[in-house]
Amino acid sequence: MTTTQRASAAEPAVRRAVPGDISALASVLSRAFDGDPFYRFLAGDAPERHARMYEGWLGILRFASADLRETWTTDDRAGVAVWLPPGDRGPGVLDGFRLLPAMARLAGWRRLREISAATDALERRRRHHVPGAHFYLSVLGVEPGRQGEGMGTALVAPVLERCDAERVAAYLETAVARNVLLYERLGFDVVEEMVLPRTDIHGWLMRRSPRDRARREPDPPAGGRP
Repeated sequence: MTTTQRASAAEPAVRRAVPGDISALASVLSRAFDGDPFYRFLAGDAPERHARMYEGWLGILRFASADLRETWTTDDRAGVAVWLPPGDRGPGVLDGFRLLPAMARLAGWRRLREISAATDALERRRRHHVPGAHFYLSVLGVEPGRQGEGMGTALVAPVLERCDAERVAAYLETAVARNVLLYERLGFDVVEEMVLPRTDIHGWLMRRSPRDRARREPDPPAGGRP
């Protein structure tokens, strides 16, 4: 697979993100997830919530993206898909310490325990549903004014094609009901619905088995993912 993917007539060109993209992508994600239930829970309704979202996404992209190895964007950086590849165990000890202030800025130090309970529950369910090798779609977000252009589909396509070629599963979570149908069109199936601990947030856990590439149909644009 080349670093830059050629665009079809219906899809924009995508490429792997590099460190110099992080600030712009954090800005996009802070806007893309402005109405997302999970991230609204994290950031709250304080006047500075947008700045808090931005700093939180900076930390995630820097320290919880597997060094951008499977993070994809466009040349105009209007969207981003962050995948964690098979075998990735999340931030190491050092990156975990580096990520902590960003998460505290996002949600506040007092709420870190609630965040930890929710993320730990999601991680346990992920290990249950995909105990073997898999790609995990940690983040998918598109600039709000650019949604509906097929960018979401283009951003996830390189890794989904790799999943099919290598016969590897893919996995994600979403707290946005309308995204479920979009992800189903990309080959994902809901494997569980749950309410996150210490919250009233409803989430859908979705798994995608490798598809027969000869039978694949064109996919619609995907929306932002919590």
